[in-house]
Amino acid sequence: MKSRIAVVLAALAGLSLSACGGGGQPKGQVVAKVGKEEVTVLDLQGALTGFQANNAAARKAAEQQALNSIVQRKLLAQAARKQKLDKTPEFARQEQQLIENLLVRDWQARLVKAVPAPSAEDVQQFISQHPDLYSARKRISVDLVRFPAPSDPTFAKALQPLHTLDEVRALLNGRKIAFANSTSQIDALLVDPRFVDQLLKMKPDDVFVAPQPNNQVVVGHITGIQTDPIANDLATRHATEFLRRSRVQETVQRQFAAVIQSGIKSVSYAKGYEPPKQAGKGGAAAPPPPAKPGTAPAGPAPARAG
Repeated sequence: MKSRIAVVLAALAGLSLSACGGGGQPKGQVVAKVGKEEVTVLDLQGALTGFQANNAAARKAAEQQALNSIVQRKLLAQAARKQKLDKTPEFARQEQQLIENLLVRDWQARLVKAVPAPSAEDVQQFISQHPDLYSARKRISVDLVRFPAPSDPTFAKALQPLHTLDEVRALLNGRKIAFANSTSQIDALLVDPRFVDQLLKMKPDDVFVAPQPNNQVVVGHITGIQTDPIANDLATRHATEFLRRSRVQETVQRQFAAVIQSGIKSVSYAKGYEPPKQAGKGGAAAPPPPAKPGTAPAGPAPARAG
């Protein structure tokens, strides 16, 4: 619903609204009135969040465009209310979902702001502990086979003892699973350091397996490694940002997990809708996090034992 509204408002963006309202001109923090509804300076600033103007004229033009969009949205919403569209069960369901998402988003933003920046000592320690990212930065050439993740639970077991990409391709052909071959270079500076550590510990005849976004899987084999050190200032910026991002993620996950773990005890499910039981200590390990789009996988798992 939100995307449809955005399309409609975008189509109306060129429509200019002439000022002909009654009741006196708005003053103070109120920049416009749409019937009895007020548009405030804060509303306008919120609509312009992230916008950077080169000059005052550009800023004023952006403000007028944003205000025009807000006014149009309110006019359309008021018309929808007159048709009592806000009284339908579907609207109530979507409204509740939107409020819940906004609450979670705002809580997450508050947690992020509370995480302190890493100290200079922490940054330098991280740099010294990860030479393969900085002073001896690695660029790793790989051959890759990419394919959709099979639903067959026996596939992972069949993949485990394989040594080469040719063996992987033979397995995929035998099971009639389409795949694509490619080559790539993994820049240690652009992926998870844990991924780099695992890659560099692999034996020459190892292949690695990693899940990707959109239910894809890649199997890779290292074909070469180059060393390409980076400057100290770039290393410091990268390490600072990585530590900050990692601590933010850890803080948010810890807080959210604690709330869910505590509250899940009070949740009851209808028959047939119960969640599956989680694996115990002997269960399968969680898969590594997916890679960013356009990068190598975030964390490999050796395709064969040992």
